Amino acid sequence: MKKKVSKKSSRPAKKTVAKRAAGKVGTCGKWTAIHDFMPPGPARLRVQGVCTFPTPGTKVTLKRHVPQGINPAILILDKTVKRPTGIEPQIVTKVNVKFEAKTNTRYTGVHILPDGVQIKVKEVH
Repeated sequence: MKKKVSKKSSRPAKKTVAKRAAGKVGTCGKWTAIHDFMPPGPARLRVQGVCTFPTPGTKVTLKRHVPQGINPAILILDKTVKRPTGIEPQIVTKVNVKFEAKTNTRYTGVHILPDGVQIKVKEVH
């Protein structure tokens, strides 16, 4: 008995995972981390990003991870997503995510869990 051998598809190659995830619903991106040392002080670290969800009403928060990692120059944040409990229309919605803290610690990077995103911190003097 002969096995059937499938012919190669004439479809174009699939996009890379990174490119598909950039506009994918349920993902976050456009992350920035700015440490502002401008007077009058105190210094502030601001982390911002944008998340895309299939319905409105989703809340996203960033908070410090406990415990922090072994490198004191990298701030670890936990991203939590709270979905709406009621019935919501199926409209793709973008949600701005923000974290702000007064700190004089010179961070070089921010790591966001559970996504594993790493952001380089830009200093403003």
